[in-house]
Amino acid sequence: MELVPGVEVAGVSPALYLRRYKALVVADAHIGYEDELASKGVFIPRFQLRKFMELLEKLLEDFPTSKLIVAGDLKHSFSGIGVAERRELMRFFSYAVPRVEELIIVRGNHDNYLPLLKKRFEFKFVEYLVLGEYLIVHGHKPVPEDVGGSWEYLILGHEHPSITLRDSVGRLGKFPCFLVGEISSLGKVFITLPATGAYQTGSRITLDKETYISPILKESASIPNIKPVIVDEEIGIFELPPLKDLAEYIY
Repeated sequence: MELVPGVEVAGVSPALYLRRYKALVVADAHIGYEDELASKGVFIPRFQLRKFMELLEKLLEDFPTSKLIVAGDLKHSFSGIGVAERRELMRFFSYAVPRVEELIIVRGNHDNYLPLLKKRFEFKFVEYLVLGEYLIVHGHKPVPEDVGGSWEYLILGHEHPSITLRDSVGRLGKFPCFLVGEISSLGKVFITLPATGAYQTGSRITLDKETYISPILKESASIPNIKPVIVDEEIGIFELPPLKDLAEYIY
């Protein structure tokens, strides 16, 4: 399914494919999340990395890929790279680097200390990425002012969007989703990616701008006109009407 010209949902997954550039884009893997919780005395099953690697394996099998782009928050810990997190990150890089021509990490707010791994693995680490008419950022900061205006479509993560729907009987379910909308002040179109992290189940999408965590959406997006596109293994890909038409169905 094409969300904007040249950008399609990569199968039934929280990933985008830019066909012209043979580029896969994912966001918010949050590798090491289980270790962060364990340090606080909370122990959960360790499968964040495994689910992410299974997703990558299928995507790289199904889509001819020259560039693998992570739109921020590949890792989870803010304060460093712990022993377990480093081990998992090295598994990711060992798998990904030989399989693509370029691995590009767009810096997210959790990606501190990732450049330390450039001593072992060849990858690009950037604040933002421009591919023709596409600007890719993480989304934890406003749109970079030094990019210029040559881009038309913004791709970002950070929001972990999901939508909870209900009917007259009650709640129907919570679904990860892409968000497609307009940055009113710039007249540009944005796509927000769902998180790939298995435990990052999503921030609730509403008509209240204060519930959004990305300053790009909170301050600049036309919230009522955002279109959610559900991506779910059971129901597939499902495009919903704009949020302004879903007010009575959003939980």
